[in-house]
Amino acid sequence: MANASKRILIMQDNATIALLRQSLIPEGYELLETNSVEQALAWVKESPVDMAIIEMSLADINGLELTRQLRAEDSTRHLVILMLTFRANVEDKVAAFESGADEYLIKPVQPQELVYRIRLLLGRSSRAAASQVQPAKRGRIIAFFGTKGGVGRTTISVNLSVALQRRLRAQTLLFDADFFFGDIALHLNLSPSRTILDLVQHIDDLDQELIDRVVQQHPSGVRVLLSPRNPEDVESIGPDHIERLLDHFATCYDYVIVDCQTSYDERTLMILEKADAILLVIKPEVGCVKNMAVFSELAAKLGLPIDKKVHIVLNRAGSKSGIAPKEIERIFRRQIEFQLGSGGSAVVVSVNRGVPLMVEHPNHAFALQVSQIADYLVRNLPPVETEIAPARSTG
Repeated sequence: MANASKRILIMQDNATIALLRQSLIPEGYELLETNSVEQALAWVKESPVDMAIIEMSLADINGLELTRQLRAEDSTRHLVILMLTFRANVEDKVAAFESGADEYLIKPVQPQELVYRIRLLLGRSSRAAASQVQPAKRGRIIAFFGTKGGVGRTTISVNLSVALQRRLRAQTLLFDADFFFGDIALHLNLSPSRTILDLVQHIDDLDQELIDRVVQQHPSGVRVLLSPRNPEDVESIGPDHIERLLDHFATCYDYVIVDCQTSYDERTLMILEKADAILLVIKPEVGCVKNMAVFSELAAKLGLPIDKKVHIVLNRAGSKSGIAPKEIERIFRRQIEFQLGSGGSAVVVSVNRGVPLMVEHPNHAFALQVSQIADYLVRNLPPVETEIAPARSTG
């Protein structure tokens, strides 16, 4: 079982021990039960213990003093300690945290909540331990923005995500941030049973375990965070939620591909500001070219380094009735970094079937052109190592 290697020291009354057995043993945890301080200290010094669940006051136990002893020993300094007690006074809670407890729960507690809290605490501890032995990696945030609807933004972002994941073995998250009209679920044939709302509603408890439950994994290996099912729910998503989610995602994935809505609301502006690169998707049409001017003016007001951060993707390049790429470059004095020809019926069929072209026909001309964008990102925007000082959770 997933938790079979996790050993938990239990120092509780008989009724609570029975509850812990019923709740934790089926989850794969190994329980060490004692009411002897000497036995408890001997166990944690002899072999690794991942967590201690301590009652503040039993007949022969002073939970506060035991916690202080555990924090004073080098071998148990970083042990996760949960104070599970009947004592509900604020003074007792403060004293527990001052002694070194990571969490404080008041009995009675529901088994489901107890299991969740234990998973959360052990998850935090594992990540903190990992940060002590290896540098943290920050992934890159790539935002796709279209100057108008219907430019093929979603099709390109979906296939790029698959290219990064399958061809280049990069851990990739595809985030559908077209909150009102997102179609990534259709493009990937996924059920929108879990969406960004499931993370926003628990934003203060955000951790990798919660993200793993909400984010769906496509057969290609790409992780996918879907947009809300109902438009009326979108207003519950604020720019602060977006900022916190993107900051967290960047610590979990090599690349976070964000498919933005074609609007300039505060949520989208937050994404554009946080992005390491913005892929501006246009078609060789008058409306798209006109809207490029609007985007350029906005980028200047936001202080976005447009020459370094924004990359133009011309979709359906070579269209006989469209504006020539050289003319677009002349108007905006900007190079078009990427040109994609029309994928024709193959792209239409792939979207209708919910199977990305990159999956079924990776050697199709359109897929190969998208792969060139992936190659560029890996060469020029690789994940970067960052120094993060390890810290122990203090509840």
